Amino acid sequence: MNDDPGNAAPGALESVRRFVDTHDIYNGRDALADVEAATAWLAAEGMLSKGRPITARDLSALRNLRDALREMAAANTMGEQPPREVVDAFNDLTAPHAASVRLDVRHGSLVASNRPSEDGAGGVIAALAAAVHEAVLTKTWTRLKSCDNPECRWLFYDESRNRTARWCSMRGCGSIVKARRYRDKQRRRAAHTP
Repeated sequence: MNDDPGNAAPGALESVRRFVDTHDIYNGRDALADVEAATAWLAAEGMLSKGRPITARDLSALRNLRDALREMAAANTMGEQPPREVVDAFNDLTAPHAASVRLDVRHGSLVASNRPSEDGAGGVIAALAAAVHEAVLTKTWTRLKSCDNPECRWLFYDESRNRTARWCSMRGCGSIVKARRYRDKQRRRAAHTP
């Protein structure tokens, strides 16, 4: 719902956020709706070589990966571990695709740079998996969250000091969810009042 630049994640984790948000639940749009749309989006994002279309099987794997990543981010929102079956799905989808790790020195520290060793959808999957692995190692992964508004679920990067943000926008989704909860509470009270 809210593609505010303030929601951007650092480094390669931003590609994960943008990839998951290809399914805009709130507005009913999906950049991975079909092979042509997915190929165009991935190429525009620089994730796929131009002229290298994906297959229907690739599209299915990419959608499944997107769903697993959203569920993993939703667990971050709740401060929980992701369900085992979601982690297993992520591992099963990414295991066949390799990324090479290259060490580099930047700003006085050692940095791992992950590069897919294959092209096409496999390279996209490898790059996204490498970004998640890097985020886990740099302890930024738990800040990537899924909006707690079930009608939105947009991914955002939690910049709050205490890491407790739950909505992509407090003014948008936060207000909607809080107002809905207040109305529900008032209805329950009215139903129990003699």
